[in-house]
Formats: sequence, structure tokens, C-alpha cells
Amino acid sequence: MWNLRAALNVAALQCQFAPTLLTLPNYNTILKDHAAELNSSYATLSKYFQRTHKTAKAGQMALDQYGTKVYSSFSAVHAQLTFCATADDISGEVIFASRGQFGEVAALRLRTLRNSLTKWGEHQFPGFHYYYVPVSAPMFANDKCWRKGVYTPSRCQPKR
Repeated sequence: MWNLRAALNVAALQCQFAPTLLTLPNYNTILKDHAAELNSSYATLSKYFQRTHKTAKAGQMALDQYGTKVYSSFSAVHAQLTFCATADDISGEVIFASRGQFGEVAALRLRTLRNSLTKWGEHQFPGFHYYYVPVSAPMFANDKCWRKGVYTPSRCQPKR
């Protein structure tokens, strides 16, 4: 749940170039509608890090590092359009999900959101792919291919 919430938060910030996607208003609506679930999810996550580390400070630092990794994993530099469109679709689904169903939507759709981060359409630094295609050019320089100033391909064929 917390990963999906983080992804939708990133989308709300990164996708403001397309206001028709409604990622920001949808995110704010999700925070209001599913506040109890999200608070419970964050409390569980915090308790996990407190329990698995020796001190409260170490637990908080580990939670902060985890949060940073989660947020940065949704950086959509190379696939911003597909990420934003997918986040919009999923945020609409979460809005219409009943309270208490955020986790089910997250379980079903988080992989779709991750897959939308696939790089495509980079125009500033395109990848260059060179393919070697063998081409046989006519032997225009060979004098035996010409007869009275006319090129005759049959005269250029190697003898068998």
C-alpha cells in the first residue's frame, strides 16, 4: 500500500504538465478517502523499522532511507507520459474503491505502474542502432559489363 501511495504522490508532483490527467486532485481525494488505511500502513511500516533496529534513531533513519528509495524508484524521467497516464488510471480506480480496499487495488495494480516506467520515446538522446545489411552493388566499373555504352547486367555475371 505504501509503495502505491508513494507512486501516486510522485505522479501528483511530476504529472502537473498534463492537468487533464487529474493526478493531483485524485491524489488529494485518495488521501482523504483512504486516510485510515494509509495511516495504519505507515504505522505498521514505522513499527517494523523500529523493531528491526537497535535504537529509535536507527529505526527512523532506516525508515527514511527506505522512503527515499521508494520515491526515487518511481522517477519517470524516461517514461513520464506512460507513467502519468497509468498513475491517472490507477488513481481513478483507487478513488472508486470502497474504503478498506486500497490494499487490494495496490496488490493488483502496482506491477502495472512499475511496468509503465519502461523507457521509450527519448528524443533528446536517442539510442543509435546500426544494422549491417549486405548489399551487392552492380559492377559499373567493370568494362566487360558495358556494350556500346549500355550497361548489360547479364555480361557481369560470374561464369560457372
